[in-house]
Amino acid sequence: MADGRHLQSDAPDIHRGEDIIQCAGRDPGMDAETVAVVTINWNGWRHTRECLAALRASRGARWHLYLVDNGSTDDSLAHLGGLGDDVTLIEAGANLGWTGGNNLGVRHALARGHERIFLLNNDAFVLPDTLERLLAAAREAEGMAGEGAAAPPVLGPVHKGVGGPDYDFSVAAFDPRTGVPAWRTDAGAEGAPARPLIETAYVSGAAILTHRRHFEAVGPFDDRFYLNFDDTDWCVRAARAGFALLMVPDAAIGHVGSASIGGRESPLQTYFLTRNRLLFAEKHCTTVQRLRLLRRCIWQARALGDDGAPGHWSVRLWRARDGRMAAFRRALLDYALRRFGDCPPEVRRWHAAAREQQEGA
Repeated sequence: MADGRHLQSDAPDIHRGEDIIQCAGRDPGMDAETVAVVTINWNGWRHTRECLAALRASRGARWHLYLVDNGSTDDSLAHLGGLGDDVTLIEAGANLGWTGGNNLGVRHALARGHERIFLLNNDAFVLPDTLERLLAAAREAEGMAGEGAAAPPVLGPVHKGVGGPDYDFSVAAFDPRTGVPAWRTDAGAEGAPARPLIETAYVSGAAILTHRRHFEAVGPFDDRFYLNFDDTDWCVRAARAGFALLMVPDAAIGHVGSASIGGRESPLQTYFLTRNRLLFAEKHCTTVQRLRLLRRCIWQARALGDDGAPGHWSVRLWRARDGRMAAFRRALLDYALRRFGDCPPEVRRWHAAAREQQEGA
């Protein structure tokens, strides 16, 4: 098998993002019906190779993988080079986050003439019929769209958490009080009516089938998010542009979830979820909804600071030097000071220390 493409990119150019469409020429050697799969690797080559192996077991769909290495500091590149002629390896040269890495991969896919782009986390694994079922649903939905409709829809498979239900995902709905969407767990409940497609507030970016027309109308992912709420923001923008957001219940993936940044209780997740939830609300929610969200932030701060130690919870929260309390406080500060993109280095240090403590317990 041939070595495939191996590309290096100038990372500062990618951060601009606005030229994601302008470079979208046509590569005569690439079939437009071939699905471009965009996957990011960051210090996770084992998961990435498992992701590729699952893709290669697919049936009923032609695909090409655009694998973006986000400046890995381990030996990922040694394990991801020369994977075959169905893979284009793109070296970002820096950690561009979920947003920047996907924007880079999408830009390359568009430039080579792909129409459909499947964003897939490297810790997510398709089943043999996942792509086939997603493409069938896309064509059916496009065929049913009325004249002048903004087809095609944005589609997603359901997620089955690998090793447990923490990352099961079947549909999302907006919280009417805050305007922020959240996962719903009742869509696949026993006794619920079977539906071929289910409307959702957003499609999780761990596996999302998009189209060239989406990026032409909506633009790239907002690099201010970097990680978390980036997919949610893009989907809301797509919906406002007239594109339907639909889950395909008979298409599924396995998803480890947060393989590179720890679980939902990690300092890194706490930072990005806290800061970016506020940024999402700023972009898409009403003033009343944002005030309600701020009140919930106070409740969350109290829950983090009220750990049973002496003293008032607010004092412990603002004096915390590491861990989730410190990450939460820094997220609020960075949002207030308009600091977006990647997190400060100390958040990653707190995250590493928490992981070491957890592994040593």
